[in-house]
Amino acid sequence: MDKLKMGDNLRIGIGDMSKMTGVSSRQLRYWEQKGYIKAMNEEEGGARKYGLGSMYKIFAIKHFLDEGYTLAKAVEKAELHRKEGILLHRVFRTLIKGIELTDETEIKGRVDLGTADSYHVYGVVDEKGTRIELEKE
Repeated sequence: MDKLKMGDNLRIGIGDMSKMTGVSSRQLRYWEQKGYIKAMNEEEGGARKYGLGSMYKIFAIKHFLDEGYTLAKAVEKAELHRKEGILLHRVFRTLIKGIELTDETEIKGRVDLGTADSYHVYGVVDEKGTRIELEKE
């Protein structure tokens, strides 16, 4: 049985996408025309609907535009950011053995990253900041 990915059924109209992202409907249509984003039209001539992936990409492009990049460079950087995210996801999906949440309000705790050279490795987030800790096995 195939797993349903989060957001597979999410459909956001162009007006709502514009309001959520701060990118005008006209600009979204232009980006779509240039091939930078893709609508999920189910039938020819239907209202434009966008999925979760497009929403993330729109937010990323807008972020880089706000940083002063040209549209072409913002799209390039958004794609690089997406690929870096995939790489991080692959690495951490394999490495993470467990997560201990010690403060739900402040979102603090430690992530069990397994063992290396007779040490147990943890990623820690607490009042001191974020760091890696090694514990001798």
